[in-house]
Amino acid sequence: MLSLTPRAAQAVLTRAEEAGVTGWLLRVAVVAGGCNGLTYELYFVEAAGPDDVVIDLGTVQVALDRKSAALLEGTVVDLPSGPGFRFKNPRARRTCSCGASFET
Repeated sequence: MLSLTPRAAQAVLTRAEEAGVTGWLLRVAVVAGGCNGLTYELYFVEAAGPDDVVIDLGTVQVALDRKSAALLEGTVVDLPSGPGFRFKNPRARRTCSCGASFET
């Protein structure tokens, strides 16, 4: 499934604290958009949906819809020294130069 590096997990926890959200899950979704057709979205939700896949990563729980889960299989979310999260997605055939969108 999907995983977060320790640095990315800590950044998620920090952003949740800064936003004042409690009792949350991190929603990671793949949606249409970007220069390669698909892009990633990350946001906080209060609960998973009935058809969601929930991944317990210890400090962070991630909710994925089933379509996104299939596209994110084996993906590692990182937070390098620059701004924004980076996705290392083995299912992506092509990505844009900024890494924000991909094609399968």
